[in-house]
Amino acid sequence: MTFEEFKANVQRWAQIRGIYDQSTEAHQQAKALEEIGEYLTAETDAERIDAIGDIAVCIVNAAHFTGEPLKIYETTTDYIGCVAKSIIGSYYMLALSELKCCARYESLDFEKCLEAAWNEIKHRKGMMIDGKYVKWESLNEEQRQEFNRRDHGNTLIRQ
Repeated sequence: MTFEEFKANVQRWAQIRGIYDQSTEAHQQAKALEEIGEYLTAETDAERIDAIGDIAVCIVNAAHFTGEPLKIYETTTDYIGCVAKSIIGSYYMLALSELKCCARYESLDFEKCLEAAWNEIKHRKGMMIDGKYVKWESLNEEQRQEFNRRDHGNTLIRQ
């Protein structure tokens, strides 16, 4: 079953049973948290499958009250879009989690991505200009002279 089929089925089911008329987003959030508790105490795969499905039902129902469109991330573009939204909203922990999902989707080891980034920047030279870090290669001659006057070259981070 695709997520779109699941969502349509759940929405019809909830409408028929009066959930949307008699419940609230907060009630559905509480129910989702209860189901998360069941997931955390599950001892078998069958119990975990049941709990994950029940959490998804609660998410569909809670989202109904906000009007937020729901979809499952199917591409790297979906994940990166959510990373951007999380950054803009100052949800940095969520942004990192979504970025890790993006790496996983691409079959990349997130920790290796982090290590590669660190190895790329750890000896990089540059300076702050208008609130942004500008690499040495992008500095003009005047900026490079300013950099050298400030003795930035002697303040590299050591491992």
